This record gives sequence, structure tokens and C-alpha cells, in this order.
Amino acid sequence: MGKRKSGLEVTALTPPFYTSPIGSNAYNIPEEYEAILLDIYTRYTEEKPDIHLSDITKLLVDEIGIPENLVPKGDELTSWLIPGTDILDFEKWLYKGYFYLLLREHIDEVDMIWEDLWITLDPKIIEKGDLRSKRLYLTHINKLISVGKIDANSIGMLQTGGGGKVYVDFIDFFKLLGRIGAFS
Repeated sequence: MGKRKSGLEVTALTPPFYTSPIGSNAYNIPEEYEAILLDIYTRYTEEKPDIHLSDITKLLVDEIGIPENLVPKGDELTSWLIPGTDILDFEKWLYKGYFYLLLREHIDEVDMIWEDLWITLDPKIIEKGDLRSKRLYLTHINKLISVGKIDANSIGMLQTGGGGKVYVDFIDFFKLLGRIGAFS
């Protein structure tokens, strides 16, 4: 008996969930998403010529509809800027904004799967507050494997999904789901 296919399309190396270091941002954003991002950028720059670092959180929350606790902070947010300035790089706005538009579109699905994992770890977790701020550490992953919630082969993917961090957060989890084709 051969292996059964999961039915998920392989998207591990496709944008926006993975961007190759060589020729980064070298993929086409679907027109409908590009139009949304262009409209937001145009409306915001009608009264002032540039969008500054201090404006990005407001754009993501008010214009794209990302919950404030999922907005990037620190180095991740400054990576959106023209190097050496506090001004938003338009090309980075398009690529990173596209990622956050997809998150907005699929957030309910990610919430459901994320909640399911956390309920497996601690059935009373719902009473403890915001699940999106939780982080999966190796001990959590090992427990999920031991109860059969995830496959032991998944551990490598989850470990690398954090981008060098020792944990996987909600955004990392969204990227991982995208890489395995959950949103195709």
C-alpha cells in the first residue's frame, strides 16, 4: 500500500510564505491585492508625501484590519523602511502588505487550528486569555507529538518555522500553514 497524498498543494517554496534570499520580492502580487495596497498607500499619502515608521501600525490596524497584537514590532517593522530612514519603502509595503492581507483573509482558519493545538496542550487555555500571544516551544511540540496531534516528522518544520527563534508564534504558524498549502 503506497503513501496517501494529503490533498494539500505543495507551496513550501512559494511567496509570500517563503521569499528566496536571492532575488527577494521577485514575485507577482495578484492584481486585486496590489490594487488594495495601492489604494491605501495613495489615500494615506494625499496629505503628506511619505509614510513614516510611526504610521505603519495605524495602516495595518485601521486600513488592513490586522489586530494590533499581530502587528510587527521592532526589527521586523523597521525592515519595512528605506534603509537609513524612517520612511516606508513602497515596494516593501506591497510585498509585506500582501502577506498581511492574506493573514486578514485567513485569520479565522488560523485561529481555529491554533486554538485546537492549545486546547490539546491545556483544555482550560481558553479561560487564560489571548491565544494569539502564545508561543509554541519545543516542550509543547513534544507533547503534541506524544498525544498524536502532530506527526513526529513535523518537528523539523516547526523548529525552522520560527525563523531562528526558539519558539513558533501565531505569525510563524500562519507562514507554516501557508507553506504546506493550507490556503491554496
